[in-house]
Amino acid sequence: MVLTILLILVVLAAVGGFLGLRFYKQALEVRDHETKAVQAVTALADLSSIKDTQSLNSAIAEAKTHTSAAKTITDGALWKAASLVPVYGDDVKTVRGMTGVMDAMVGEALPSLSNNVATLMNANLSAGDSQLNLKPLQDVRTSFSKTNQLVQQQKQTLDALPQPHVGMVKSAYEQSRSQFDTIAEKIDQIDNSLQFLPKFLGSEGNRNYLLMAQTTSESRSSGGLVGSLGSMTTANGKITMGDFHPNTEFNLKGVLTDEETNVFSELEVTTDPRNAPVLPNFPHVAEILNKTWQASPYAGQVDGVIAVDPVFIQQMVKINGSIKLPDGRVLTGDNTAEFMLNTIYKEIPEAQQNDYFEYIVSTAISQMFANMNTSKLMQVANSMGDLASNRHLYMYSFHADEAKNFQGAGLAKGTPSSEENPELGLYVTEMKTSKMTWYIHRKTTITRQECNADGSQTYHVRVAFTNTVPSSDVKSEYEYIVGKNDHYGPMGTAHDAMLFYAPKGGSISNFTTNADEKPSQTTIDGETAWLSKTNISPGSTVSYEFDVKTSTKAKSDLKLDQTPMGWMDPGVTYDTAACAIKQ
Repeated sequence: MVLTILLILVVLAAVGGFLGLRFYKQALEVRDHETKAVQAVTALADLSSIKDTQSLNSAIAEAKTHTSAAKTITDGALWKAASLVPVYGDDVKTVRGMTGVMDAMVGEALPSLSNNVATLMNANLSAGDSQLNLKPLQDVRTSFSKTNQLVQQQKQTLDALPQPHVGMVKSAYEQSRSQFDTIAEKIDQIDNSLQFLPKFLGSEGNRNYLLMAQTTSESRSSGGLVGSLGSMTTANGKITMGDFHPNTEFNLKGVLTDEETNVFSELEVTTDPRNAPVLPNFPHVAEILNKTWQASPYAGQVDGVIAVDPVFIQQMVKINGSIKLPDGRVLTGDNTAEFMLNTIYKEIPEAQQNDYFEYIVSTAISQMFANMNTSKLMQVANSMGDLASNRHLYMYSFHADEAKNFQGAGLAKGTPSSEENPELGLYVTEMKTSKMTWYIHRKTTITRQECNADGSQTYHVRVAFTNTVPSSDVKSEYEYIVGKNDHYGPMGTAHDAMLFYAPKGGSISNFTTNADEKPSQTTIDGETAWLSKTNISPGSTVSYEFDVKTSTKAKSDLKLDQTPMGWMDPGVTYDTAACAIKQ
C-alpha cells in the first residue's frame, strides 16, 4: 500500500505538465499531502514490528488527514473538468481514482485491520506448554473477512480505472495495480488461513495429519523426494509430533495410473512412495499418500496432509530461534536449508541421516506455535503465504468444507486452473539417483509481447537451467550426491524431466531448445502437458524458449508456478511494459 501511494506522486508530476499552472499547483499540494501520508504509515508496512495499538491508530489518523485533503482537491471542479478533456482526461480520471482508492484504504480498510490487530495484541495467544490459544483467532475471523472485502472492493475499483495514455502515468498505474494485487492477495490468503486454522489446530476435536518431509535436492514435480512420512496430532491448539517411518514400510502398488507411471517410467514410481510428488497436483499427491498410509500397519483416521521442505524449516528457524543438534552444531535462519539439502550428505553417516532429518523437522514444527505473540503470529502468517506460493509448504484437508480455504490460501497448489489469473506451470523431476538439484540454478524471464483484441495476451518465455556443481564435489566420495558414472553421463550430470503446462484456456507454442530432447505433448491425469528430458552436465546451461498465450478471459499478468528450489528466490523476472491488460 505504501508503495502504491508513492506511485501516485509520480503520476501527479506527469499530469501537471499539460493541464495548466493552477492545476499543477494543486497537484503539488496533493503530492505534499500524499508524501506526509506515506511518512505516517511507513511503519505499518511490517505489522509484526508494531508494539502498541495507540501508535498504530495515531499513524492511521494522521495519514487519513492527508489522504482526505488530497481527495478533496482531486474531487474539485478543476479536476472534474480536466477529466473531461479528450484522451488525456482518462489520465486525470485514473489519478483521481487512485487518490480515492488510497483514501478509502486509509479511511476504511486500515482502521478495520487495526481493530483486528488490536484484538490479537490484547489477547494472550499462548496457552502455555507450547499450545496456541485459539479463541482470539476465532474472535477475529468474521471481522477480518470484512476487512478483506474492503480491500478486494478497492482492488476492483483500481482495476476498473481507465487505461492512461501518458507513458509515465501508464507505467505508474500498472505498477500501482501490481503492488495492490500483492496486498490484496496477501490479505485474502490471511483471511482464508483464519477461516481454517482453528479447526485445523483442533478447536472442534482432535485432528490427525500425515507429515511429509521433502528433499528438494532431489526434485520431484511438486517438491522433492519424500525423505520420510510421519504423523502429527493437533488438539485445541497443541501440536504433538508422532513417529516418522521409512519408505520401506509403504508401497504405491496399484495407486498410480498407467498414464502417471508412463511419464516417469525411469523411476520406481509404481512402488516407491518417495516418488509420489512426481505429480504436480498436490491435492492428488495427498490422496495418494493417504491411500499408501491406509494400506500400511499405521492405518487410521487421517484429516489431511502437510508437506514441508528445508526452505520452510529454515524460515521457521529464523522466526523461532536456532536449533542445536545432538552433535553440537547449530542450525540458524541462514544455514538450515543448505545443511539439510547438501552438507548432511557430506558430513553425516548415511545410517544417521534420517534421525537428523526427523529431529530437525519435529523441533521446527513443534516450535511454530510455542510462546506465541502477535509479532510472531504475523511473521509466521507472512512467511506461510510466500512459502506456500513457492511450493515450500503444503497444507491440505480431506474435509470438503475446509479444502476450499486451503486452496484459497494457496496452501494446496495444483496445476494451472484459473483462466482469469493465468499461470504457466513448470515442473521438474530429477530422474538420476542423486542430490544434483541443489546445484541446478533455474532462471526464468517472462516478457509480455502483445495484448490481443480478443482479450488474451501473448508472452515470450525463456527458462535456463545451469549446473553449478564445483569440481571439488565431483568425486567418488560424494557419489550419493553427484551420482554415478552411468548411461546418463559422468558424475555431476543431472538428468531432468521437465513438464510444461499452458495456462488454463491458453496454449504453448514455438519451442526452441538446446536440450537433448525437444518438448513433445503428453497427457497426465487427463491434462495436456509438454514433456522434455535432458542431461545437464557440469558447468553447462540448458535453455528453453517458447511463446505462451493466455485465455481470452485473463484479467491479470501471467505468473510462473514451478517446482521449488533450495532457496526462497524463485529466479523469475517479469516484463509487462509492452501493453496493459484491458479490464
